[in-house]
Amino acid sequence: MPKNYLAIDYGERRTGIAFANSSVGIAFPRETIDQREKNLWTELERLVKENAVTDFVLGIPVHPNEHPDSKQKTVENFANELKEKFPQIELHLQDESYSTQEATTIVGGKNKGRIDRAAATVILQRFIEGNF
Repeated sequence: MPKNYLAIDYGERRTGIAFANSSVGIAFPRETIDQREKNLWTELERLVKENAVTDFVLGIPVHPNEHPDSKQKTVENFANELKEKFPQIELHLQDESYSTQEATTIVGGKNKGRIDRAAATVILQRFIEGNF
């Protein structure tokens, strides 16, 4: 049975979202959730229902020296909340190193919303390539 993946590039202000179906194997940008305008949890609930999400792929910063920084701890806390609020959905953590830089190169320009959802797409495509 195909799986529906929702990727999250979590940010305390903006969160990029991407989507993929395991039968296609290609990640697509979905949207950027600006937490000043919308409730992240409400939006995630909507996306889960609309897309019959079976798995989350959450980008997490991984540092070469393996010492977590404040961003990594923030994302880990978010991961714990995500597991608590959506216990039925499997959570995968994916290294997000340099995803924003790669997304900026792909998208060009300075539209942060587009860059955030492109970064989520990069994270999800890396996951797909490493697991399919």
